[in-house]
Amino acid sequence: MCKNENNRGKIQIMADIVDLCKAGIRKTHIMYKGNLSYEQINRYLYELLEKELIIQNLAEGVLTYRATEKGRSFLQYYNLMLSILDENVIDRASPITKLV
Repeated sequence: MCKNENNRGKIQIMADIVDLCKAGIRKTHIMYKGNLSYEQINRYLYELLEKELIIQNLAEGVLTYRATEKGRSFLQYYNLMLSILDENVIDRASPITKLV
């Protein structure tokens, strides 16, 4: 999961939830590990289910959430985007000063 001093944005929260769901996880565990309220977790789970980034599994009376292939692909692209942005942070020189 992403650690950041600032508040997380919607995409980051969605990526964090999909990441937690890679191995299958219960809703309460997502809520606690993701540091989300009950209202937030319900809203995000609904949206992730609608977008087919996660699925629900009911086994032996226990409801868990698991990342789909589409969800894993989303995580790969999200992490690629973060790595590209991190590369640009290392080079602190302004693109404008490079032109001069």
